[in-house]
Amino acid sequence: MRTSTPTGRDGRDLVPTESAAYSIGKTPKQFRDWARRRELRPAAFERPPGRRGQALALWDLADIGDAVRAASGAP
Repeated sequence: MRTSTPTGRDGRDLVPTESAAYSIGKTPKQFRDWARRRELRPAAFERPPGRRGQALALWDLADIGDAVRAASGAP
């Protein structure tokens, strides 16, 4: 059985922290700190089947793009 992948505002798949960090050239810890300063929150949390422990944070690339543009002063 295949589960559907959650999508963001623009229809792209939500991405885990590692991919979100890579998208703006940061390490996962740097990304989490950067997101916290901008009050950016994960769009969803997911625990892969068969795994236990803390759920993975999934981020919306559209939200990240908006935060980057706001920080750079771009319209």
